[in-house]
Amino acid sequence: MKRYDVDRNAEVKYRACVEQVIARLKTLPGDVWSRFCSGLQRGEPFLFEEADRQVEQTCLEVIRSCSEPELEILWIGSDALWKHDDANPSNRGGWEEGVLKELYERVRYAAGDASLDGDEEAKPTGDELVPSFRFDDDDLVFLSKVARKLAQLTARPNLAPEDAKAIRRAVAALKRLPELTPEINVQIEVVHQMGADGFSESYSYVIKLARQCIELSAGGTQYDPAVGANSFNLESLKWYANGQADHQGNRDTWLERLAYALAHEYTVNVRDESADKCGEAVRDS
Repeated sequence: MKRYDVDRNAEVKYRACVEQVIARLKTLPGDVWSRFCSGLQRGEPFLFEEADRQVEQTCLEVIRSCSEPELEILWIGSDALWKHDDANPSNRGGWEEGVLKELYERVRYAAGDASLDGDEEAKPTGDELVPSFRFDDDDLVFLSKVARKLAQLTARPNLAPEDAKAIRRAVAALKRLPELTPEINVQIEVVHQMGADGFSESYSYVIKLARQCIELSAGGTQYDPAVGANSFNLESLKWYANGQADHQGNRDTWLERLAYALAHEYTVNVRDESADKCGEAVRDS
């Protein structure tokens, strides 16, 4: 099976597992799912702690019901793949550990966006309608790969805490798709420079997540002492809140360029103007 197919299958399987976990939680006595959502969104630890334990246990039960081939595909679709030194863990326990963390985080994202009792009147109307982005399965697989690449940035030495937090916010928003994060407004730029003997090149890879548009772009500048500076655009990938999309260039090429930059010397510039930063603090706790 090609890696593309594995990634696509992993995303489909994770969405099914999240739905299965939530369905099981809703059948547990004590209204576990509602208490988990409320505790997460409203910062109510006395409601959250016991529900949190039950959520993790339910995630583990769903994982243990998977066959080994299914579990391996889920592991390949988790952040654990990027943190593991070997090509693959050697036993089921290693897969379960990585998949549990990934599935639990995805359930948390779903809980953070769930409607709470009494909150229906806050739904936006008119000009404030929730955006209606459209993503197909290929889009979601690609954006999940982008999220995993961005997650690597948080381990960068000397990264400012507020920048790391903004990157985690962006990663969470990408992983939550197709569910939206309306308050998100983050821009992350990775800049890679190289050159010698007076000739230099600078490449910029930008990820913008906002209410009205999700945009990934690449461009750069070349400088030659003999001819001066020359700027150029490479890929531009946009998804709009009206359901339209505009893709210029190959997105796999964009991702390969970003991966190359992250494997060499680079700098990171982060801007976070998200409306609900306090909510991120609750979800990070």
